Amino acid sequence: MTTQPLSPLSSISDPFAQIGGVDAKSLLSEVKLKLAIVGKPKTGKSWLAVTAPKPILVYDFDDRAQSLRGKDGIRIKTLVDLDQNNPNAMRTVENDLALLKSVKSAGESIPSTFVFDSVTYMKKAMENELIRQDSKLGRSIRLSPNKKLSIGAGWDIINGVRGYLEYIVNEFSQLGNVVFVFHERDEKDVDKSTAEKTAYTGRYTVDPQYLATVLCIFNECWRITIDYKNAYIVQTKPDNEFGASTTLEIDKEETPSIELILKKHHERIGAKK
Repeated sequence: MTTQPLSPLSSISDPFAQIGGVDAKSLLSEVKLKLAIVGKPKTGKSWLAVTAPKPILVYDFDDRAQSLRGKDGIRIKTLVDLDQNNPNAMRTVENDLALLKSVKSAGESIPSTFVFDSVTYMKKAMENELIRQDSKLGRSIRLSPNKKLSIGAGWDIINGVRGYLEYIVNEFSQLGNVVFVFHERDEKDVDKSTAEKTAYTGRYTVDPQYLATVLCIFNECWRITIDYKNAYIVQTKPDNEFGASTTLEIDKEETPSIELILKKHHERIGAKK
């Protein structure tokens, strides 16, 4: 039998010495939020989002800044395209991104958490920007003799929005914690639906449904609901209705406070050491 020579890596004491990367064990105590919050309207999604580590910069695409009035440590930027022919919502986000990168590289303070609320309406801002760059991605609907509405058309705009969202998530997550808020909807059963009748799976997903694939890039995907006692419940692990997920040492159901949820995680990790 011929003996195979040892590889350079197997002959040293640390097999990862020349590879780099991060030791997975060190990630237990170091939490950097990459969180998607999903829920129906008026279930406390925005309130849950701003319980993340402060200071928090909120990008408000729903034009609902007043819902967060009086809260400390939060700066809100409402971004709504009033003129589709000259959209500026996403350009504002990208200008901020470039500025924040520069400030951070200079060693100066930036927000700890970035909240995008909600992706359902942010989608329209992304469509507006993509159509501005390439008019073939949209089509116009006349609302009145003097008013036209541009809407996305075809798979190119869908793929464009999906890629745009992934880019924003990944770029801002390099700066700090990120929380993206999604409205939920009944999950359409694509295989069983017909042109005449829409079939559903009995589960919940995000609105629009084609952005459900983006949930895979989040470390945390939680659903917030209200129970029969009008108590808010955060679901962090999957069941037969929703594919929630978490990488934290927490329970399947939690109280609606990211600060308390992170505290529980750290306490449980500490107890294991």
